[in-house]
Amino acid sequence: MARRRAIEADELFETANRLQAEGKEVTAVALLDALGGGSLRTIYKHLEVWQQRRPAVVITTPEEIPGQVQASFANAWRLASQEAARAVQAVKEKAAEEVQAAQAQFQGALDEIGKLEAESEADAQQIDSLKQRVAELESALQKSQNDGAAYKATVEQLRHQVKSQEAELERLHGEIDKERTTRQQEIQRITAASEAAQGKAEQQIESLKKTISEEQSKSQQLEKEKADAHTRRDETQRQLEKVEEASKADRAERDAAIKDAAELRGLSEGLKAQNAELLSRIGRDDKDKSRKG
Repeated sequence: MARRRAIEADELFETANRLQAEGKEVTAVALLDALGGGSLRTIYKHLEVWQQRRPAVVITTPEEIPGQVQASFANAWRLASQEAARAVQAVKEKAAEEVQAAQAQFQGALDEIGKLEAESEADAQQIDSLKQRVAELESALQKSQNDGAAYKATVEQLRHQVKSQEAELERLHGEIDKERTTRQQEIQRITAASEAAQGKAEQQIESLKKTISEEQSKSQQLEKEKADAHTRRDETQRQLEKVEEASKADRAERDAAIKDAAELRGLSEGLKAQNAELLSRIGRDDKDKSRKG
């Protein structure tokens, strides 16, 4: 059985691009199936280069701290932002540790697969060597059929040995395939655990962002309530000023009335005095007339 030639980088890149265009997940196992075999170590090496060449996705975030916030609300906002930043950093550090541990396990599994592939390559070379030796012996047998049954017995013995070795190699290949399947399943499990850890970290970050957004909404509501209170205070102040102006006008009218009353009182007193004097004069005149008559 002919062995597959080594996988070239361009061949893997083309296959990876085709899988991505078809909407399929680009993994080492998927590439191994699409390429029809090959070395997993080589596939992972080229796959890492392909992933690095993909354009990065830039994520932008909105401005987190509003402008022109009063001192008390700005202090509360700053404390909430610091607490959220510490929590996000803790989640990121934990996720990085989990990813690092998963990558270490993955590298160990990849090294073990490399060893198994090297042993498989050595076995394949031994099979090729034995087959070549059998072919040489069969060719010699064809040329020396007249040499007797001894040569035939030797050839048969060698054939049995080759079949025995081929059976042993088939068994070894079966064990290698089984071990490779187990390693692939372990790699998939580690990859799934890493993705789950990353998803959990992203959920926690989203929760913290939501908390910050809620705090921002509360701060804006407090700002609105404070502005409304200022508006009501200004309206009350304007009403008080109107009341004071009306009170001043009332006092002015009252003072004017008091002054007019005082003037009328003085005029009345003068009139009374004049009336009394007039009556006194009339009385004196009447007396004078009586004496003269």
